[in-house]
Amino acid sequence: MDAKRSVAELLFALARRQGDRPLLHWKADDRWRHWSATAAAHATANVAARLVALGLRPGARVALLSENRPEWLLADLASLAAGQVDVPLYATAPPAEQIELLARSRAELLFVASPAQWRTIAAARAALPALRHGVAFDHGASGDPALLSFATLAADADFTGADAAAAEVKRRLAATQRSDVATVLYTSGTSGEPKGVQLTHDNLLSNCAAILQHVALGPDDRTLSFLPLSHSFERTAGHYALLAAGGAIAYASSIDAVAQEVREVQPTLLLGVPRFYEKVHDRILGTLERAPRYRRALFEFAQRVADETAAFHQQAGAAASLPLKLRFRHELAERLVRSLMRQRFGGRLRFLVSGGAPLDPELVRFFEQLGLPLLEGYGLTECAPVVAVNRVGRARAGTVGEPLPGVEVSLADDGEILVRGRNVMSGYLDDPAATAAAFTADGRFRTGDLGAFDGDGYLRVTGRKKDLIIGSCGKNIAPARIEEQLKRQRIVADCCLVGDRRPFLVALLVPDEAALKTVLAEQGIEWSGRAEMLERPEVRALFEAAVARVNDGLAPPERVRRFALLPEPFSAEARELTPTLKVRRAAVAQRWSATIEALYAAPHRPL
Repeated sequence: MDAKRSVAELLFALARRQGDRPLLHWKADDRWRHWSATAAAHATANVAARLVALGLRPGARVALLSENRPEWLLADLASLAAGQVDVPLYATAPPAEQIELLARSRAELLFVASPAQWRTIAAARAALPALRHGVAFDHGASGDPALLSFATLAADADFTGADAAAAEVKRRLAATQRSDVATVLYTSGTSGEPKGVQLTHDNLLSNCAAILQHVALGPDDRTLSFLPLSHSFERTAGHYALLAAGGAIAYASSIDAVAQEVREVQPTLLLGVPRFYEKVHDRILGTLERAPRYRRALFEFAQRVADETAAFHQQAGAAASLPLKLRFRHELAERLVRSLMRQRFGGRLRFLVSGGAPLDPELVRFFEQLGLPLLEGYGLTECAPVVAVNRVGRARAGTVGEPLPGVEVSLADDGEILVRGRNVMSGYLDDPAATAAAFTADGRFRTGDLGAFDGDGYLRVTGRKKDLIIGSCGKNIAPARIEEQLKRQRIVADCCLVGDRRPFLVALLVPDEAALKTVLAEQGIEWSGRAEMLERPEVRALFEAAVARVNDGLAPPERVRRFALLPEPFSAEARELTPTLKVRRAAVAQRWSATIEALYAAPHRPL
């Protein structure tokens, strides 16, 4: 991979190796369709030539605004092949935020999913003087001559200067330096305004190479893509690394279709965030609750056998043969439960990867019991993004694994995780002050996360440096870990802790309405509307019990003393959530300030 100069060469090299082998899969009209490596590379080269013919110079910014689909990847690689710098935007972000980032990045062309999306952006053209063209993936009349069709750009159409444009693409590819900026990715902005992270071709290619050294991937591997491609985790680990390994990529029709399409696609690996795996866990348990008693007993038997097997291997070594009795129980659990559960994921799944937020070790244990290794990893957009990840057969729950080869991870005196390596960004766009502040004097990137290493070199992330809550007693509290435990309670969909410079912690809880309805129905209580139900003492008692279960495992300063049940979920529209669904604590505290003040003013009533 070191011989490649541009990320775009990942696709062109794969086409030379694999030819007409299916590469990109998507569903249309209830049928799975595909592009071969050759067809994808050919279309990418055509689009790149058209970008050159439109007058886009090397270094010009090209933005992408769409859900996941094959055209997103081809547009991305075509832009890089033509020497441009692309700027992915979240399709779920509010239009005002999309327009702001288009203006800040000075994008000259925008790829969109549909003409309707383009019309929303075009209405603000006065604020976007650099934007000259749009390209829509979907067909449809727009009435705007500035909007072009992706199908037209990708086709072998004859246009004036076509040969010269194709030759110019080849020249630009050959002239690309690995140190050239490939993409600008705007961070989520949980603790401030988004910053434009500039990643070079070398940042991305070196991270791919390190991932493949750490995690075995090959031509037989296939993933089902559902995390946003505008997220660096999905783009690098779920796409570029698969292209480098010769694997295939299928695109989920929607997040709601994943449960069905995972059986159809039969992936060997999945990339997700903790909330996705929590929902899968809850769905499985919900199904079991409605199943006959003997099925629940079989599932619990399989869980016990998995725990016994894991304990044996931990003591005797991974290669040790199981004792006869345990081997018989293990094979019985495999045949009656585990193999059937894996069929729900297509039957070929080798492992799952989780990133983006802390993962509950109990969730890791649950999937291990099903024979599905769930590997927690750690990364940041500024690190292209993967820093560390667990490995199949060597995973350690509660950690994010060992650092990737070539990625140097150390800890500052205050426990902040510092990273140095070829994967670390070149800087923030148009922000030299923020760039300088992000690095130590000896060139290590300040992640802002707190961590620790165990005796075997596994990294554990313990909190967010800027997100620490400092109680009035002076105790530093990392809220993310406590919030994750609260969200593991069946009836809690989301939450946010408050307590900086306060005498104790309080929690804003977003009830999981579906789960709450189920629990109340089991108690014979009929649902009569969210607002009314949240006022009922029976509902309050359920949440008190849930909070108490979490508090039992916490030190006194970490315990939640009071809580409020919010009448509506946190939302991106209210700026309470980032596009990657991380809570913006300051925005939540501002919006619900009256609720918070009422919690602290209320008479003392211990949970």
